[in-house]
Amino acid sequence: MAITTHSLFLLAGALYGLALLTALAPDRRGRGPWAGMFLASGLAVNLAVVAWRYHQAWPMLPMHLGAVALPFCLGLLVPFAAGKAETYMALTVRRILLAQIVLLVGAALCFPKDFYLPFLKSRTLLAHGFLWFGLAGKGCFAVSAAWALAALPLFRHAIDNRQAAVAAMHRCQRWAALGFALWTLSMFAGELWSYLGWGTPVVWEDPALTLTMAAWFFYAGLLHLHLTRLWSLKSRVLYASLGGLVLLSLTCVPDFGPFRAPF
Repeated sequence: MAITTHSLFLLAGALYGLALLTALAPDRRGRGPWAGMFLASGLAVNLAVVAWRYHQAWPMLPMHLGAVALPFCLGLLVPFAAGKAETYMALTVRRILLAQIVLLVGAALCFPKDFYLPFLKSRTLLAHGFLWFGLAGKGCFAVSAAWALAALPLFRHAIDNRQAAVAAMHRCQRWAALGFALWTLSMFAGELWSYLGWGTPVVWEDPALTLTMAAWFFYAGLLHLHLTRLWSLKSRVLYASLGGLVLLSLTCVPDFGPFRAPF
């Protein structure tokens, strides 16, 4: 069987799945090294897919690369999401992120966007900046949502766990702020690219641009709530935990196409 980007992406998905299963294992002594090995192997294969598609399109932008490259970007952030801590919260965050990666790979395999040839107007660094700043921002937002999801069970006994909840929310907000900055850079790059290429800062017919702004407003609201403290801690955690759903529905779905069997 000939090696293709599709078959390599299948392999990357399998390795990510093994990393998730290993992270879920109860044996703490062997869990970390094996999960890290499977994750690193999946990242290497995923990088090969991204590099291959870039080689085919350079200097133009590969179309609909986001669905393939986002699992790679998110996988790179897993080791930094909770540091080297082996606390229950840190392990939960890692598990959530690995589950998100597996979900994204599965969606990209089952709902691949129809292949389009790169177009000449994407032959600019602004187009590449729009893609990669956006992917980095999505990754940070996913980490932020993972910390919020990990903190939700703490509110069953809010008095006893308030300190842990506050610490988790601080991590959530820091990742959200970093993602917001990267997302803003992506928007500016996209608007400049759109203005130079089509004569308008926003192509309203392109959902990748209009939905990008919707996600930006969602996280602007999250940071505003953090600064003003108008909502309770539990309400802000609930709001932040919706970030993963916002990313999937507003920024990932436009990269998906009709259902196709991945095999």
